[in-house]
Amino acid sequence: MKSKKGVIAIVAVAVLTVAAVVGILIKKDYGSYRYNSELYFFNETATSIVMENREIKYKDDKELAESVIEALMKGPDNSRYMKIIEKNTKLLSLNNVDSGNIVVNFSGEFLTGDNTKDVLAVYAVVKSLCAISSVDSVKVIVEGKDIATADGSIIGYLRNQDINLSTDTYNSETREIALYFPNKDGNKLVMETRTIKVTDQQPLAQYIINELIKGPENKELSVPLSKDTVLLSVETSDNICFVNFKANFTDKNSGTAEKEKMTIYSIVDSLTELDNIQRVQFLMDGKKVDNFGNINIGSMFGRDGSIIAE
Repeated sequence: MKSKKGVIAIVAVAVLTVAAVVGILIKKDYGSYRYNSELYFFNETATSIVMENREIKYKDDKELAESVIEALMKGPDNSRYMKIIEKNTKLLSLNNVDSGNIVVNFSGEFLTGDNTKDVLAVYAVVKSLCAISSVDSVKVIVEGKDIATADGSIIGYLRNQDINLSTDTYNSETREIALYFPNKDGNKLVMETRTIKVTDQQPLAQYIINELIKGPENKELSVPLSKDTVLLSVETSDNICFVNFKANFTDKNSGTAEKEKMTIYSIVDSLTELDNIQRVQFLMDGKKVDNFGNINIGSMFGRDGSIIAE
């Protein structure tokens, strides 16, 4: 017969074992990971955004991304900083977390009517989410619709490195750019010059492609790219411009061999107008692909002046 002390010891071990198991389950259910987040808010004058660290508990990537948005909605701990998301704004959806190219859909309250503040708020959301190692790029929309800058350019997917915070305010200037659109016959490219307002927050090459997606102002010219074309990122290195589209680029823009050629070279010939770009490498979701309809786009493209109308 076991002594009372023996029974008590067994019971105690059993209780501790159960407690340990329950503790593990609780830890798993209520956040088994901790993340030292980088959250961005307005500075004191709402002329730029500043970073604030905060620890966040989470279970998976989806919950972490949601928690970062919730922390942004709550506002900064530092009393000198200001909230970047307006009161009563709701997070309607958070998509594509698994792919690393997140789409954040806010309710209409996100937009203030002050375009400068709205654009900075987009940048703050992008930088806060892109600080997560599994996130490559972020696009912010409102009620399912794109957000535009003051000059009408659509704000597409942005990466952390696309947003420059080296100064307390961002610089803007007016630039004249050369864009190439197909003629009505679809066999030649015609140059159209356009004056746009640009900032140091996005590379000029990104503005050029967004303008191509918007289409020509001259009604005698054709649209080279589908309005549904999604530009993920643009990066130039060693005179090579890496243009990264969403994978459905090929489905959205394929057709006849001539049409596909005009699509490719409207981009290439427009980009190579810039002094720092000599060749263009197309990527789909960050990867090289071989076929775009009748064209192999796995290799780099140089300028083709022979298809430009005189």
